[in-house]
Amino acid sequence: MLEAKKRRSTGRVTLNDVAQLAGVGAMTVSRALRTPELVSDKMRERIDAAVEELGYIPNRAAGALASGTSHVILVIVPSLLDRASAELMAGLQPGLMKVGYQLVLGDAQHLRQQSEQLEHLLQYNPAAVIVLGCLESPDDKALLRQSRLPVVEVGALVPHPMDICVGGSNQEAGYRLTRHMIERGYRNIGFLCARQEQWMLQQRMRGWQQAMLESYLSPDMVINTSEAPSFSTGAAMLGEFLLRWPELDALICVNDELAAGVLFECQRRHLSVPGKLAIAGFDDSDVAKACYPALTSVHIPYRKMGSMAAELILRKLAGEALQECTQPLEFELQKRQSS
Repeated sequence: MLEAKKRRSTGRVTLNDVAQLAGVGAMTVSRALRTPELVSDKMRERIDAAVEELGYIPNRAAGALASGTSHVILVIVPSLLDRASAELMAGLQPGLMKVGYQLVLGDAQHLRQQSEQLEHLLQYNPAAVIVLGCLESPDDKALLRQSRLPVVEVGALVPHPMDICVGGSNQEAGYRLTRHMIERGYRNIGFLCARQEQWMLQQRMRGWQQAMLESYLSPDMVINTSEAPSFSTGAAMLGEFLLRWPELDALICVNDELAAGVLFECQRRHLSVPGKLAIAGFDDSDVAKACYPALTSVHIPYRKMGSMAAELILRKLAGEALQECTQPLEFELQKRQSS
């Protein structure tokens, strides 16, 4: 007993430590932990007592390598600070964890480290990979093809998905939001971007440009800053817009935090919203609903995307051949007082 406790203070407790304390073989301990019904009650009680006394924690990664199975699902998100990432995880967790899968989260830092994250985390032998965004890098695609794992791309409709795609049309969302502004009578409509994923920025901007050109309006009022998409960035960029284009009468921001920052700066400058400047964003976050006036925004159902991705992953892991690799979702325009 004393020897076993001494071992615990000098390093991690192993399966052999438990076996020695219980007076059985390591294979018997492994069997009792994995399939307790195959071990006698008396033997299982001895092993359970040794496990409790030593504080033994089973090495699931080693077990997965030995059995060829895994209960880990890798999730790569653009940033842990993004609301979209939190909403996606909230949608994924209930369905996947209920059946015993654990989620390993990788922060791609807005694609700057996506390749490194994938290469490193694939070494944990995951059962599947979920990516918030599009897989644009040929190296990333090649790596995932070699892994032969189920892959779900979440967030946007991808013309040629690797495996499964759950998302909506960001271009259509940008188009509909801009059409709403034009129908409200605005003609000098700007577009504000910040440091986010290029696939999302380009698609939303393309929708804005399409709507502007269809109405014979100039699509030149655009600023794409390298700063983070935050309240302070939105506030700072309003001054840049007004300096370059004093005629600006509406501003579409690529997310709600930027839009709220613009709104707060308008209030600081005593510019009426929407009288002097109409403002709109994307995501339909809590701040869009709570600020005054409430922000017009496009609702992106990230949580629903997560639950759909979880369902599709489980079906794929169960061996089901999915007929449709793309699962489209509608993005809803929420019209509020800011426009």
